[in-house]
Amino acid sequence: MTAAKRSMYSKEVRERAIEILEEGAGHRALAAKLGIPEATARQWARAYAAGGKEAVLNAGARHRVYDYDVKLAVARDRVERGKTVREVMVKYNIPSESSVKAWCRLYRAEGAGALVDKPRGRKPRSQKEQ
Repeated sequence: MTAAKRSMYSKEVRERAIEILEEGAGHRALAAKLGIPEATARQWARAYAAGGKEAVLNAGARHRVYDYDVKLAVARDRVERGKTVREVMVKYNIPSESSVKAWCRLYRAEGAGALVDKPRGRKPRSQKEQ
């Protein structure tokens, strides 16, 4: 997704969202009060439940890396034990719904081995090639 298409919300909007969530409102009420899409409101509500104020204020600000054991536990709780996305987000303090869904998708398709971190970037050149 390009930066032009991505909708960014100001700190003030996010702070207002936190106030609304602290009052006990759900994601539909949050969306209606702020005029934001329900999908965004749902993500913020789940992030707030999992990580509190900071998770909403800093959503997408930094990329977190989770170890294999956490990914595996999340996927097993969701896939094998039938817990909801929100339940596992709160239990493991993961503010990103998309991360949970991606891990579960990999786990279902390829098993536990798919959750192992793979090296990124260019492969190092061997001594023979130099």
